[in-house]
Amino acid sequence: MRLGKYGTWLACGLVAAGIVAVGVVVDLALDTWIPTALGVVLALAYLSGTFVPSLPLFGRVARTTPEPGRFALTFDDGPDPRHTPEIGRLLAARGHEATFFVLGAHARRHPELLGELAGEGHELASHGDDHRLLALALPRTVRRQLDGAEQAVAAATGEPPAPLFRPPHGVRSPWLHRTVAARGYRVCGWNGSVFDTASPGVQAIVERVRRLLQPGAVVLLHDGDGSGRGGSRRQTVEALPAILDEAERRGLRSVPLSSLLADGD
Repeated sequence: MRLGKYGTWLACGLVAAGIVAVGVVVDLALDTWIPTALGVVLALAYLSGTFVPSLPLFGRVARTTPEPGRFALTFDDGPDPRHTPEIGRLLAARGHEATFFVLGAHARRHPELLGELAGEGHELASHGDDHRLLALALPRTVRRQLDGAEQAVAAATGEPPAPLFRPPHGVRSPWLHRTVAARGYRVCGWNGSVFDTASPGVQAIVERVRRLLQPGAVVLLHDGDGSGRGGSRRQTVEALPAILDEAERRGLRSVPLSSLLADGD
């Protein structure tokens, strides 16, 4: 069963409530308060580990090294013929390379776009196959998501994606890291929050990215819509020149994310 965003929130909330309820039942049986308190702590830890991508409770995301003059622009949810080619070409024309976390389903529809990105020097990585949230997905489902994206990228370019995986919305399960690592991938996060998918305005996107720009930063933007509703990412495209202007003013250049990752993470 595939749960959407709100369904995932509800289901995980019910799991957390169940953990607390077990503590309450034990409390009633033992006439104490400690199991309930412990249940609350465990429930909060479960929700935090699931929904806060930077927390290492369920496994540490791959870390970058703050190399002078280098950061990583990353784009999720593509490829999309309305936005991806323009983004890729603009970056290449200005000497920047980005990492595109692509969806297998979109890659199968537009394989030629992946070839263009690869030819421009950009890095292709995995965002799973169909953007389903993986908080409650069994390991076999996680493996299918990885395999679907990997096969689509390989069919389009002749090469598998870089062994980097960004879970949709950063949502994780207690076993996701182990499952991904067994397939040879590293789980990747990002710094800060831009929320360009909410279409806050071009200037807002530029300002939010500006606050994140520093050596080793991983900036999350979007060149497609993972929801399947075909949302526009025009504001992101229009914000990109000013983002690159600011990065270059600070002596920063975007490079493939894999080139910034610390060994062993």
